[in-house]
Amino acid sequence: MQLGITAADAPTARPRRVTQQASFDAGLDHARSYAAQHGHLAVPRNANHHGYRLGTWLAHQRQRAANGRLPNHRAEALDGLDSWWNPSWGLPWQIAYHAVRNEIHGHIPDAAAGFPGLPPAATRWLLTQCTNYGDLHPGQQELLTGLGVTPQDAHAARPQRETRTRRRTGTNGPRPTTVSSSIDGGLPYARSYAHTHGGLGTAHYTTEHNGFPLGWWLYEQRKRAVAHLRRTGRPWPHDTQLTTLDPWWNPPWRASWNHSYHQAHTHHTTGRPFPGTTTKWIRTQQRTWNQLHPHQQHLLTTLGIPGPTPLISYNSRPTKLTHQPTELTKAPTTTPKQETHSSHTPPTPSPQTTPNPSPTHSTPPTPTNQLTNPAQHTQH
Repeated sequence: MQLGITAADAPTARPRRVTQQASFDAGLDHARSYAAQHGHLAVPRNANHHGYRLGTWLAHQRQRAANGRLPNHRAEALDGLDSWWNPSWGLPWQIAYHAVRNEIHGHIPDAAAGFPGLPPAATRWLLTQCTNYGDLHPGQQELLTGLGVTPQDAHAARPQRETRTRRRTGTNGPRPTTVSSSIDGGLPYARSYAHTHGGLGTAHYTTEHNGFPLGWWLYEQRKRAVAHLRRTGRPWPHDTQLTTLDPWWNPPWRASWNHSYHQAHTHHTTGRPFPGTTTKWIRTQQRTWNQLHPHQQHLLTTLGIPGPTPLISYNSRPTKLTHQPTELTKAPTTTPKQETHSSHTPPTPSPQTTPNPSPTHSTPPTPTNQLTNPAQHTQH
């Protein structure tokens, strides 16, 4: 009774609530203050401004806008502070954009030279945007133009390179220094290379494509695939993006094997004799046939190499074998000079078996170094 609350008042008592409009106005005041200080509303979700959880408040407004529950007059109020406060491409890109914009302040971006004078993180981000420029939203392209990166600049963008001395050989060679190794940064180049060459198999570690170090980039992706498999026990999430370009981009054997196979397959399909190094490689595969992966064995049979039996001579273009998978020959190869093992588990090598010699020959004839043609055999 001393507080003035009677028995009749108690049942009708209700908590005092702040109206939605009052709550919005409070958040808008903080958003206005933040935009005046920073020039945008790309605020991380966990960010506070003067003790107010502005990042959470803006995330709530974006969620309401996505659900169609944000009134037009409130959306217009936020648009007046930052027309890109709710970007359709996501907040992380917008946050990175404003960070790079602050770094570019006072600089003239030189895309063809690899954006010199900027921090490495800013340079990598800009090169990634140039690489994926055609896939960006028109609004993103407009924002990049505001930074001084036009469509022509994006097409001409090249990573910075510097000469580094290799410790083992002492040789000098240009190496990428600011190029991004992210999947998005190199995937467009990988698509272009695969379209031109029929796959990714001919890309060495030092291979470049349109100024991009594609071989080095593929090497980095293989390392990530292996690390992800070891850490989680699951395939790398981006594996399918590269497998669609080349099913053997990361084979369950060393990639250097693919390069040798590709050389042999090229001579086989064009009807040219195998060079000496390829002939030696073929003999090595026959000696270690039982240690090869089943897919390696299938690939070799498409070259007319049926198994571990020694051959007297190799035909540069053997007769086509029937009942053999031919789709594997279309799979390109991958050959960076420095390579890790694939994320796939190779089969356990079985003890090598030596074929029994023929009863009529105590030792097989010495193989000839000169590769012969099927037609040459028929003349004899």
